Amino acid sequence: MLQIMDEALEMPTINDEMEERLERLLAKFNNKSQFILYVVEVDHGNLVGWCRGGRAVEAHKIVAHETYDCEIHDIFVRKQYQHRGIGYELWKIVWNDILLAFQPKNFIVWSVDNKQTHQFYSSLGGMPKERRKFDEERFLTAFVWNDLKLYETTNFLMFK
Repeated sequence: MLQIMDEALEMPTINDEMEERLERLLAKFNNKSQFILYVVEVDHGNLVGWCRGGRAVEAHKIVAHETYDCEIHDIFVRKQYQHRGIGYELWKIVWNDILLAFQPKNFIVWSVDNKQTHQFYSSLGGMPKERRKFDEERFLTAFVWNDLKLYETTNFLMFK
């Protein structure tokens, strides 16, 4: 899973670091989790992408003096599977589950600064609100939603 994230962010991770990150991520998911996670697999287990969201993380939830209830924490799709609607379908599933589970009044996503991701979030109705420094070279942009509506059902075959 984290290899897909590294690919999308163009940041290679060493194997030891990847195992630790995966263990920390998976430890957050249980029956009382404040997170929702969906993955997409093809060809009997080939991981194509995932989307994770839930209640807004404390460090992410205040933007321009407004507090946001929920967020998509990350969404990644392998490059060779992009532009096929997979990210959109993942978004719809996680968005709908978050709206039903947490009934937020608003929503936020922090996006890496690149044209493709900005177009994606704008096409979903997100409005860019604030830009923050991520590391020495990169910035993140907060996209926000205040008019929250459920999407029509997904085209994915899902197993829970």
